[in-house]
Amino acid sequence: MVYLGGGVDVAQRLRDLLTDEHLAVRVPAGTVEAIQSGVRRRRRTRIAGASAAVAAVVAVAAVVVGPLALHRPAKVPHGDLASTIRGVWKPTPFTFLPVQMSAPAAMAVSGGVVWVAGPAAGASGGDVLARIDAASRRVTTLTTGVVSDMAATPRHLWIALRRGPGGDGACSLELRETGRGDVVSTSPLPCDTGNGSAPVVTANGTHAWVASDDGHRTHLRLYTVGSSSPTTEAVLPGRLAGPHLLAIGGTSVYVVTLVPGEGGARLHQLSALDLQPLRTTAAPGARLIAYGNDQVYVAAANGIASYPSDLGARHDFAAGRVTTLTTGAGLVWCDPGGGTYTGLDPHTGAVVGVTTMPADPGGLLRADGTVLWDVEPAPQVGVRSAQPAG
Repeated sequence: MVYLGGGVDVAQRLRDLLTDEHLAVRVPAGTVEAIQSGVRRRRRTRIAGASAAVAAVVAVAAVVVGPLALHRPAKVPHGDLASTIRGVWKPTPFTFLPVQMSAPAAMAVSGGVVWVAGPAAGASGGDVLARIDAASRRVTTLTTGVVSDMAATPRHLWIALRRGPGGDGACSLELRETGRGDVVSTSPLPCDTGNGSAPVVTANGTHAWVASDDGHRTHLRLYTVGSSSPTTEAVLPGRLAGPHLLAIGGTSVYVVTLVPGEGGARLHQLSALDLQPLRTTAAPGARLIAYGNDQVYVAAANGIASYPSDLGARHDFAAGRVTTLTTGAGLVWCDPGGGTYTGLDPHTGAVVGVTTMPADPGGLLRADGTVLWDVEPAPQVGVRSAQPAG
């Protein structure tokens, strides 16, 4: 791992730059005209076949857009909706997980390995952890504690464990290697003895950030592979606001707390490598958080708001209730109105990617590059992927 001054992860920054919105190629004079001429000739011969494909995409988009009133700061020309659709993500059949897993509790995907954890049928002291190889769809199972959240990188899986339903056990952070899922280390976490929010975790490279609630305040800790003790810790005012309110992006980490007397939820930005506070802003009703395309997205009861990475402003991104929020393939993915998973343009909120996967209650969605992974709870817990058609 190589860092520049200020804690910039060079490898991660290069990965961020190598995306469609960052690539810019200078074309010699005269070449543009030649390319456009060739495209026009090909377009005339292919327009008949393309019309049918465009009609299908528009039909799917119409079904998806209905439940969600979208805000579009960048106006799309009337009649040109098809040009905004990047693709239709078509799913594979389900890979069913062991029958002893009664429901999915957490999911993480990275480097072609999918992890799903959930309670074992009839058991209360631990969960089943399933490892799915994306290429072969081979499933192996392990046992672990009661899982509240997971985060994966190509080489490491971080598991946040909470107390059992009866108050048994303790909150801790478990590190496993991804080859076979063997446990590398376990670290205790501050934990609420009552019914507070369970620990949440996010990860990048060799680092993991964990937020936990001690019943009075929120503890945010940074862990590094090779050490079972936290590298540094920040204690934030207020209780941890919920189970999906922690995100890492760029050189910052973001977490939402509920601060008494300050009007509800507060979104905190801290430096990723030393957890120094950078900025705090109001995030009313925050329920879900995601980071992508140099922006932070926060879902509340009636819509999604977006913030620049420095939290300098708040914008209405999309209206409508969602239960899933994640980023991947350059898009913001959610489930408007509990319908199918939908990919929104990260800057305008316009629908530019659609799937044919229904978002069932209790399901989870994660992205690994351009591949979406979905886990559904019924009638048997199963995992499937979706990629852009064609």
